[in-house]
Amino acid sequence: MGQGNGTATRRPDTGGAPAAGDTATAAGAGSGGGGGATTLARSLHSRHITMISIGGAVGAGLFVGSGVSIQQAGPGILIAYALTAAIVVLIMRMLAEMSMTRPDTGAFAVYGRLAFGRWAGFTSGWIYWIGWPLGLCVEAIATARIVHGWIPALPVWLTALAMVGLVTAVNLFSVRAYGEMEFWVVWIKVAVIALFIAVGLVAVAGLLPGTPAPGVGNLVDHGGFLPMGLGGVVIATSGAMFSFSGTEIVTIAAGEAQDAATAIRKSTRTILLRVTVFYLGSLAVIVLLLPWNSTAVGESPFAATLSHLGLRGASTVLNVVLFAAMLSTMNSQVYASSRMLFALARDRDAPSLFARVSRRGVPHTAILLTVSVAVLCLLLQVFHPTTAFSRLVSITGDTVYVTWIGIAAAHLMLGRRDRSEGLRPASGTGVWLFPWLTWATLIALLGLYAVMIVLPESRVDAVLALGFTVAVALAGLWLQRRDATPAA
Repeated sequence: MGQGNGTATRRPDTGGAPAAGDTATAAGAGSGGGGGATTLARSLHSRHITMISIGGAVGAGLFVGSGVSIQQAGPGILIAYALTAAIVVLIMRMLAEMSMTRPDTGAFAVYGRLAFGRWAGFTSGWIYWIGWPLGLCVEAIATARIVHGWIPALPVWLTALAMVGLVTAVNLFSVRAYGEMEFWVVWIKVAVIALFIAVGLVAVAGLLPGTPAPGVGNLVDHGGFLPMGLGGVVIATSGAMFSFSGTEIVTIAAGEAQDAATAIRKSTRTILLRVTVFYLGSLAVIVLLLPWNSTAVGESPFAATLSHLGLRGASTVLNVVLFAAMLSTMNSQVYASSRMLFALARDRDAPSLFARVSRRGVPHTAILLTVSVAVLCLLLQVFHPTTAFSRLVSITGDTVYVTWIGIAAAHLMLGRRDRSEGLRPASGTGVWLFPWLTWATLIALLGLYAVMIVLPESRVDAVLALGFTVAVALAGLWLQRRDATPAA
């Protein structure tokens, strides 16, 4: 199987698409408008991939969204995030195993195509792409509001457009520019979270002057450890999954890495440590130090905790970090969505226009479409806000389940196929106890989604997300059958 060497090989089960990992020939289709380049630039180093993987796992959802999840589950949020972390680790190992032999910028959409046919890749790719322009719009407005708090004279809409323009310019310049921006911005997030956890643990131990040791009172004194029951844990799990969405970007970026195998292996080996320390560590500090049902925790759990510890200027510092986190998220949203659209166009599941590559090796047309959709949503939401937009964002958020279910299902098929051909997972990658843990992950995801449909609080969005997925899948099936039908 080729590894992006300029010759697209074909396998019978790809539906006529180039085998995963072979981006060159199809990528060059229609690229003349970009100056003659035929492939995406492979200029990301291992350090870029490592920080991209951390940035994907630690976004604005941790700093803000976790407050809503705490209100939904109480201290049981630790169960919700532990369960989600376990699923994330397994999903990432599945992706790592498939990416080691098939590094491709289309990643899991390509794996779905290889496993089940064109319709599966079509469905996975388009569902993944559609959420990113909406997410970019939301993050841009939230980032602009932070800046507006610092400089009230700047209108929110103008600042939001400026932030979108910044990340667009970075992504259009080169993939190396994207990697460098992520590298340094993620360092800020990592340093602050590590410091937060360290200070919090000192306070929990009763060693911080002026802050008595809380013991376990906040875990059990306000309605018990599960004040909202298991239903609250399930709903919070959905929010946790949305927070973790973005971890898969590392396998998309691997398609543009100079040494994909080393980059994937390194990021996979540290995923368990990252999600445990950054998420479970910080959330444990919060629910140990503060009552879960306090208004301040629901609004901004990190700021509430820092204020409780008597750290002056905590809100200002946190806003700076939150700004950096959101800028990092926006940067990755443009990157991931453009690469997925590029892969869809390359595999003839989107107009060939979006497979064009600039002289710098970036899919500029795919970037511009994604950003254009985001800007349109942004302007509509700023000048004509509607609750329908929030509903749409929630629906696309639920499709994270669809993406992960598709990854697990593809791993079952491709994992068996690879093992039957004598291919074993590289050291440090692959799912343990295959296929049992893959089956367990798939069943857990399906079960959680079924519970979301049953619970009245999440039923509407879950059903609408399922309906949207079915509609896209039917479109993919129609396209597959149309192209498979011999011409008269």
